[in-house]
Amino acid sequence: MIADASRLHAEALALVLAGRGYLVQATATTRGGLLRAVAACRPELCLLDLQLLDGRALDAIAQIRRSDPGIGIVALSRELDPDAVVAAAAAGVAGYLGKDKGLELLDRALRTVAAGERFIEPTLAQEALRRARTPDHAEPLHRLTHREHEVLARLAEGDDTIEIARALRMTTSTARTHVQNVLDKLGVHSRLEAVAMAHQADRAAPTGPLGQRAPTGRNGAPHRPDRSV
Repeated sequence: MIADASRLHAEALALVLAGRGYLVQATATTRGGLLRAVAACRPELCLLDLQLLDGRALDAIAQIRRSDPGIGIVALSRELDPDAVVAAAAAGVAGYLGKDKGLELLDRALRTVAAGERFIEPTLAQEALRRARTPDHAEPLHRLTHREHEVLARLAEGDDTIEIARALRMTTSTARTHVQNVLDKLGVHSRLEAVAMAHQADRAAPTGPLGQRAPTGRNGAPHRPDRSV
């Protein structure tokens, strides 16, 4: 389903996404309409603007996550301040990108979240991570193996699990295990927190954990299945 303060924009998105194989079950312009539509339709994905007609959607996002944690929520917003990204992630948003981005990136974000991964627009993620206010976490980074440092570097580039596996020539399950090991060793709960910690260490030491990037080797986007939105 799609929620946006502009009904025209919501309906235009619905038409475009339907043409790309998505089943759009409902649209809404308010937090109340969003919650009612989610309860009635139980969509797989929810695409929404953080600012709806009756206020900010963060509290509604938290309610959706409590009622059905399986719904993937993607924020399509004009709010590009890094603090807004962190607040949205804390509320339960799994994907975040600017409203001015193209349909290809939006499609990629929806497919990534539908697959159970997180997606933050790469340029926005980098800015958020550079400005993240976290304490010095250099010591826990030393616990990572060389391979885990490579995985962390790919996370910093905005890669999802499939892209990490492709770039580092490993299976998806192995990549997922490495990502979880990184989170566990750093004592964080999300990929965003892990990369923020690494960027803090990089600012203190230019040759820090993200000083060397793993090579990229993407061979095209995965097949796009039908999704309900």
